[in-house]
Amino acid sequence: MDYNNLTLNGNDSVIRTLFFTDVHVSGRNPRSRKDNFLDTVLDKLNQINDISKEKNCDFVLFGGDLFDNPSVSNAVAGRTAKILRQFNRIIGIAGNHDLFGNNIDNIKSTQLGLFEKAGLIDLMYKGEKLIITKNDLTLQITGTPSHFGIDHDHIKEDYVVDTVNADKAIHIIHGMLMEKQLNPHMTVVTIDQIKETKADLTLTGHYHAGFDPIQIDGKYFSNPGSLSRVSSDRSEMKRKVGVLYIEISKNDIKLEFIPLKQQKGEDVLDRSHIEGSQYKEIQIEEFMREIKVASTIESMDITSIVKKIATNKELEKEVVDYALTKLSIAEESLSSE
Repeated sequence: MDYNNLTLNGNDSVIRTLFFTDVHVSGRNPRSRKDNFLDTVLDKLNQINDISKEKNCDFVLFGGDLFDNPSVSNAVAGRTAKILRQFNRIIGIAGNHDLFGNNIDNIKSTQLGLFEKAGLIDLMYKGEKLIITKNDLTLQITGTPSHFGIDHDHIKEDYVVDTVNADKAIHIIHGMLMEKQLNPHMTVVTIDQIKETKADLTLTGHYHAGFDPIQIDGKYFSNPGSLSRVSSDRSEMKRKVGVLYIEISKNDIKLEFIPLKQQKGEDVLDRSHIEGSQYKEIQIEEFMREIKVASTIESMDITSIVKKIATNKELEKEVVDYALTKLSIAEESLSSE
């Protein structure tokens, strides 16, 4: 971000904003979708812009994964840019799908990086601090984009805000923050692990199902869920897609989930590939379980495999970082071919 202070105009000392996350704009229809996915998800962005104007929002916050991959076509990026240009101001972070190999250092070679350069979105990076002033109210915003080792290494450093130089503070992170551990094979960060944060509101994405705002010790933690439904499991069929409206004053933070207009799950999500291949899915799941047991690797993600091998071999951090950087460069080269 090329600025660290922002002064807002207005007659009151209340900051109003919306938070949305995990849009996954793509020119390719997910296997589960029966509609035109791109048209549908771009309509969601238009709805958010309309709501931001109806609510007189000062800016809009974004939690990462604008795109489903870092090198979507120029045609798709162009349609997206046309909509984002209508927003007052978007402040956000990069998600793992926005990056090559989850390497934040390569952001400039991605479509999201191009959007930042074009002034369509103001991206925040780890360690940056934005102070927003509206009359006698000050708000601090910090952010942690997706990166190597998120939710694994330096969890406190990524999630916990140590100092606040304003009346209120918001922290945005693209990580797997949840109220509790639901699956022992899934790496998550629980709210209990980071509840000492001094941020009044921690906003997160990545976990598509989302969760209602949770208040602990006067601090809020919230994830409104992905803006798009890219799978056809039963929970997604019923899930309401929406944005979080945030109203901040010196003494209070008000949160409201605003659902967007959407079609019924059965009208846009196709479960035939699931229901018609349940036996095959069970076989694959059993096969994957055997592989994981044999190799002690809990994720088939290439980055996780490298990190697991590095742990087993006790390799130095510099060696691991070098390997991951080479992987991200290779992924970038493949996607451009």
